[in-house]
Amino acid sequence: MSTDQDWSDAQRGEAEWWGDCSNTADEEAKQVFYAEQMGIPRWGSHLVGAVFDAAGKSILDIGGGPVSLLLRTKNRGRAVVADPIRWPDWIIGRYQAAGIEFVQKPGETLDLGLFDEVWIYNVLQHVQDPAEVLRRAMLHAPIVRVFEWIDTAVNAMHPHSLTAEFLADALGVPGRIIQSPWGPATAERAWVGVVGLAPVRRRFHLLGLAHTQTTTEFVMCAYTQKVLKLARMLTDRGYDVIHYGAEGSTVPCEHVDVISQAVQREAYGDYDWHKDFFKHDPADLAYRTFNVNAIREIGARRQAGDFLLCSFGNYQKPIADAVGIPYTCELGIGYTGVFARYRVFESYAWMHYVYGLLKQGDGSWYDAVIPNYFDPADFQFSETKGDYLLYVGRLIKRKGVLIAAQVAEKLKMELLLVGQGSLADLGLQPGPYIKHLGTVGIKGRSDLMARARAVFAPTEYLEPFGGVSIEANFCGTPVITTDWGCFSENVVHGVTGFRCRTFADFLAAAQMAPRLHPATIRRWAEDNFSMERVGGMYAHYFDQIADLDGRGWYAEHEGVGRLEWLRRQYPQEP
Repeated sequence: MSTDQDWSDAQRGEAEWWGDCSNTADEEAKQVFYAEQMGIPRWGSHLVGAVFDAAGKSILDIGGGPVSLLLRTKNRGRAVVADPIRWPDWIIGRYQAAGIEFVQKPGETLDLGLFDEVWIYNVLQHVQDPAEVLRRAMLHAPIVRVFEWIDTAVNAMHPHSLTAEFLADALGVPGRIIQSPWGPATAERAWVGVVGLAPVRRRFHLLGLAHTQTTTEFVMCAYTQKVLKLARMLTDRGYDVIHYGAEGSTVPCEHVDVISQAVQREAYGDYDWHKDFFKHDPADLAYRTFNVNAIREIGARRQAGDFLLCSFGNYQKPIADAVGIPYTCELGIGYTGVFARYRVFESYAWMHYVYGLLKQGDGSWYDAVIPNYFDPADFQFSETKGDYLLYVGRLIKRKGVLIAAQVAEKLKMELLLVGQGSLADLGLQPGPYIKHLGTVGIKGRSDLMARARAVFAPTEYLEPFGGVSIEANFCGTPVITTDWGCFSENVVHGVTGFRCRTFADFLAAAQMAPRLHPATIRRWAEDNFSMERVGGMYAHYFDQIADLDGRGWYAEHEGVGRLEWLRRQYPQEP
């Protein structure tokens, strides 16, 4: 809460900033962005002039100032603008002429009865007590729409610097962090949240893998981790998720055992997957058992409108064929054995590669590219780096281990190798510059990545996604990769890492890595690959598929993020 003097100074500065209110064009242009992000629908299909549709609802605009969004809203019920500043008489007259009530009161003291909705946009930095304004807003209406800038500098006109955590806690919704399409990137981040609009309840049957348990222990299996995080991501968004997997799985949703650890041991023996590559085959005992049991258990639980989410391509096609759920989706495709009608690829590079293998010359409306997703809390960020290079992944030639080793030896830098496999199989020996640490858990990976000079991912084949490169970026650490596959999309050359084509390129990249800025690298990862960001992309994708029960491709919608889901936030170099 700010002092009375701070608040008075802010109000006086605000009034002076507006002047006589004769030129409000800039603010009105921004309001269109605010409205669209808050999910306020446009008037019919009319796109010119950005007129919005209140659908007959009563609306209270707290802090609407001299140019409330209500002035460009049609089909209103009761409409009230509440603002503590006494605006020029002609502004009050304009509101009256439009049938909008103006109440000169601060948001902390409002008691105006019940409305259908409350709108708050670019207001809370200016008020005396942001928490109280939000509390009052929620007393006035079941739906509260909020757009507020976050992490801004405090000054005379802005006595508060809001944070995403504060807004999410005060409103009880996770909200979204977005980047403004204008202004300096360092200051133009906003939080958007809508209270009272519960997500559509959808049910998902999520298939795990037969050769692992769905736990964080299997960190070396990218597909297992995708399933684990997807279960959490969908559950956090209010969806109903049923996971079918191995005994011992720990998922944040309903779990059904479809294979025991005893059958896994019978199928694969007691090999140490920490050292050796994972064993699996679609025709082995584990997958035959998994599939038979999953078919039975899904059949006992399925309902109309359910989704079946497949995580491992043709290994799980027998399940999809048997249960016959229309909304069968393959998610996070980084393999070639695709089969489903609805497919989500990890990168555009991989989608187009698979299209080429299939000799598919046309696109598919219900194929999508949605990147892999990560919990930022899993990754330690560090501005300070050590002087060692790091490689994380399977120790095979095609993943580029030998390239990393040759660079380290040429530059006389220490290279730490983390992953399944052995140096001997690659013709390498441990020495002053090469050390193999075996496999490590999530925290160990994070600690190593956070302090590394750079993380090598010089994959020789077309990498579908290369999650290690994004994990490194979450730690604020640059990556050194090849210049094809997913890296052409996920590595901002010279900003979040370097893409290389010759040995000289790799040498230069390792030497130049300390010039890159850890905070900028971390921001790239947070803005584009966090579970919060990618969860919204999946929600939009599932909505599109569910439209097929209605008007299908021609279904029309208004609301938040109709096109936002495909936009990437690119970092600005400091």
